[in-house]
Amino acid sequence: MKCGKISSNLALASCDASVAGLEKTIILANYDEIDRKATQVAGGVCSEFIMKDGATAYEYTSEKNAFEGNSPLAKKTYRNMFDHSVLCRVFNKTQQVKTELNELANGKVVAIVKNVDVHNDETKYEIYGYESGLEMSALDAPTTDADGVIYNFTLASGDNAKESQLPLSFYAGSLEETEAAIKALVKA
Repeated sequence: MKCGKISSNLALASCDASVAGLEKTIILANYDEIDRKATQVAGGVCSEFIMKDGATAYEYTSEKNAFEGNSPLAKKTYRNMFDHSVLCRVFNKTQQVKTELNELANGKVVAIVKNVDVHNDETKYEIYGYESGLEMSALDAPTTDADGVIYNFTLASGDNAKESQLPLSFYAGSLEETEAAIKALVKA
């Protein structure tokens, strides 16, 4: 679809039900450390995600259902955009966790998530905030949460930094190649 012109007939239903949700691991890459000249993006799909020399992405693991992604339409005057966001729940309070959250509060990142749904390898992984980055928009640190949540924080598109499309699919030709590419991003 280009500039609002519909260009395909699509099957919008499947015989099998989709499973909503994200896996318990998220990859965060510093926005400024992505090599955008080498990264390959076409037609809403990132086939190669490249970090600048010496840079690495970081893998965070939490509990099942700890991460939630969202990308609602943001109606604008001249062009409609999308608000990307990822809600993250933290169940561990250490000084290292607090230090990371303090850094993240002043940073800009891109989030790579893995969908729980297994129906389509091409959309198993998605990238939130690729164009404009995600910033911490909220953080709660309740001391009375009976569910074990220590911190809730949201990484989201900024007020003047929306995305032009839904989250990019990350697909390097096969699920195995995509997962190898992701492992290479976080290799220390």
